[in-house]
Amino acid sequence: MADHIARPPSNDDDDATFAEGAITLWGNLLTLIGMQLLETGTPRQEVLDMLTMLHETNEETIRSPRARAIAGQHLMSVYQALGEA
Repeated sequence: MADHIARPPSNDDDDATFAEGAITLWGNLLTLIGMQLLETGTPRQEVLDMLTMLHETNEETIRSPRARAIAGQHLMSVYQALGEA
């Protein structure tokens, strides 16, 4: 009976997993929003400028160096995807 019960991860693993999942979700949402903005006529450079401003804000406000780095990587992926769209 206890075979199907998974052991909960440690708090550090749980917090890191949660943060990475939230950042991935955030990156995917930004991609969808950016694509919608482009499709409705927002100039590409304006959308890219918004992403640059968001990156600068993240750099100043995200306390965790790891989360800041992961967010930056995701944001760069979104930036590249929208720059090529």
